[in-house]
Formats: sequence, C-alpha cells, structure tokens
Amino acid sequence: MTSSLHVPRAEDAARVASLLTPDPLTGSLAGLFLAAPRRTGKTTFLRSDLLPHLENENYAVIYVDLWSDRSADPADLIISRIKTALEQHDGLISRMRKTSPVDRVGMLGFSVGLKDSGPWSGTISDALEDLIKATDKDLVVIIDEAQQAVETDAGLNAMFALKAARDAINQAPGDQHLYLLMTGSHRDKLSTLVQNRQAPFFGGTVRPFPPLGSSYIASMAARVNEALAETAKLSPEDLEAAFKVVGRRPELLTDCLRDLIFAPEGAGPEALKRIASERKAQAEIDTLSEIASMTPLQQGILRIMARKGLAFQPFSEETREALKDVHRGRVPAVTTVQTALIALREKGFVWRREYGQYILDNADIAVALARSDDA
Repeated sequence: MTSSLHVPRAEDAARVASLLTPDPLTGSLAGLFLAAPRRTGKTTFLRSDLLPHLENENYAVIYVDLWSDRSADPADLIISRIKTALEQHDGLISRMRKTSPVDRVGMLGFSVGLKDSGPWSGTISDALEDLIKATDKDLVVIIDEAQQAVETDAGLNAMFALKAARDAINQAPGDQHLYLLMTGSHRDKLSTLVQNRQAPFFGGTVRPFPPLGSSYIASMAARVNEALAETAKLSPEDLEAAFKVVGRRPELLTDCLRDLIFAPEGAGPEALKRIASERKAQAEIDTLSEIASMTPLQQGILRIMARKGLAFQPFSEETREALKDVHRGRVPAVTTVQTALIALREKGFVWRREYGQYILDNADIAVALARSDDA
C-alpha cells in the first residue's frame, strides 16, 4: 500500500476554482461559503488540492485556518497571514511604492517591517489592494472555519474589513479581483456570516462543500484490497455503504478498514458493515451518555435546539413554556435558562455568537438526539 492516504481531487479543485470569476451568472464575486461536517476532509482538500490548483492557475492566495490556534483572536490570525503575504512579496511592493507610497491607518490597522519596502502601515483593505497591484494577479483569501471569527469583536470586525476590501477592489477599474472563500464545519454556524442584516456578508448563500466521491472510494478500495485475503476483497459499493454509515468521515473509514485488516481471516463486506455500524453507534452512545449526565433543564434545551436549529430563541416565552415539564412543572426564568446555556457552552455542546444567538456546537448532537427520540 502507498505511504499516503491522500487521494488527489483535481476535478473538485477545478470546479471550485471555476466559481472564482466575475461572471454574474456562474461566478461568486460576492463570496463563496462552503459548509460540511467536521472531519470530512475539508482542510486537506483546501491545502493539498485547491491551494496548489489556484497557484497553478496564476492566482495569489492567502490561506488562514482559524482553528490553527484556538487561543488566538481570529483577527490576529487573519492579520498575521496578511503580514506574511506582504513579506513574501516585499520586492514587488517596494518597486510599486516608489511611485505610490502609502501610510494609512484605520480600523484594524496594523504595521509590518518589510526588508526592501521599509515600514508598512495600513488596514486589511490597504494590504490586499497592495498585494493585488504588486502581483498583478487576482487574489483569493481562504478563511477555513470562518465562523470562529464572529466569536470576538475584533474577529467580526475583520470579516467586515474583508467585505469592505472586496467591495473596494472589485468595484474599482481594473482587471484584478479579490475573491473570498469561507468554509465551516457547521452549516448553521457558517450561516451566521450571511443570514441577517447585521452579518458582514448578508445576502450570501451557504453551499455544500464538495464531498469525497467515487474516486476516493475506488482508491481506498484498491488500497485495502492489497492487504485483504482473496475471499475478503471489497467492492467500491461496499466501501461507499460503510463511508455513508460513518458520516462520510475519511478518518473514521480508515479506522474501520484497519479493524477489518486485523479481523480474523475471511472477514469481508459483512464484517466492514458491522464495524462501521458499531463505530457509529458507539459515537452516538458516548454523546447520549454525556447528555444523560446533564440536568433535566440542560437536556430539554438541547432537544429544543436540535428541533429548532437557527430558529431557536432561548429566552422567548414559547421556549421557556416548552421547558416547563423538565423544570419541576414551572416556567424557568430567563436567568435560569441563561445559566443552563452557559453550562452547555462550557461542556462544548453549545456555541454562541454575538446578539445572543445559540447553536448546537456539533450537528452530530442533533442526529444522536433524533435517533434516541425515535428509538
């Protein structure tokens, strides 16, 4: 078997890149927002497939992973990557600045010392504009796990700054454009960037992230069959069924295949189906066991959140009335609900953005609760 489990996704990379065009019908000049659950291969695709493809197609690219340092403010991560891009194109910026020096500071302004250009000061918009002028290329800014930006004031302001830069650059005369590609591991979370008039990218549309497809399944089938007995060979259809069971998560599928390889000789498709189902069931049991240890009020809030999604209003009369049965027959006070939500956030089950909107931290929580209700 090969030393890497990465399966190149050239066609998917080309398809996503094709949306980065000013064409008003087929392009996404206003921004591209792509969501898929955790551990489904998003970051690997961005780093290993899309980024190299864009660079080969003569785009300048800035990639920022807002989960690379969960302790850092998202705004600092974004600014840090922009600083790095300025440093990488120092010579080009130096030649450009001989005719048009800049020294602008505004909201989210920052400075960086460039070897050839000297001190550079400006805003996010200034920096991206200078990079486009210096490289004479379209610029793509990729923000991975973009929903994290709304958790801090500075992060949210950085999103507004990117939006302002997009508008200023794309509406100015010239052939170069700025494209923003935002990804997220939770559709509802990513939607907070586009869903209301207070959102930085109001009016945008969250689309499904390109899923791992038939080429990945065929490649994995070929690889695992090298390690299986002749009577235990798997078809692509066998792997596709198991992949679906584990939520299309490549790491979980790989774990199932390792278990299969070390299973008794003769294990084949039926064994893989059993292993995948057991892993899926165990993950749900672990989630439900943790929920079962919570207070009745906390459990009731999670179940309402699972049903309501983005429409969940934690402090409304309707919500508090629905919680009466799990709160000793009394309607809980707003402060009581708020305390329960704080506890759920600390446990990692609930995510809160600005303006008091609460969302389940992981979409699998809703799936597990729905299955338990149907059982």
